[in-house]
Amino acid sequence: MKKRLIHTSTLILLAAASAFAEQPIKAQIPFPFHVGGSVLPSGSYTVDSGVARDVLRFRSADGKSSVMILSHTVQSAAIPDKPKLVFNRYGDEYFLCQVWAGDDNGGHELPKSRLEKEIASTAKHATKTLLAGK
Repeated sequence: MKKRLIHTSTLILLAAASAFAEQPIKAQIPFPFHVGGSVLPSGSYTVDSGVARDVLRFRSADGKSSVMILSHTVQSAAIPDKPKLVFNRYGDEYFLCQVWAGDDNGGHELPKSRLEKEIASTAKHATKTLLAGK
């Protein structure tokens, strides 16, 4: 009986946690971009953080492109007004670096890939922010 109660309580807690997961973010990205070791083409994407803790999933609207990547949680002093994706730009190369849902001051930061570190060591750096919709 005690095991059953613990098991049921665990299931209820997991269901409650998933109910409070961030809503997917939809974004139109007008340039090809890097996510970890993958390059995704420009287009409409859904970013979902409800897959697992600190895992982000990117899926194109046409279903042809998809990637999952580990991130780590970051905090902002202020709550962003809207969801946004932040990219590091080096020349014509864009690397996704942060995802903000816009509903609290927590966001996701992606680790720099080996390629981004190589390019960053020699190229001029800029940041590009795209506002996204829920």
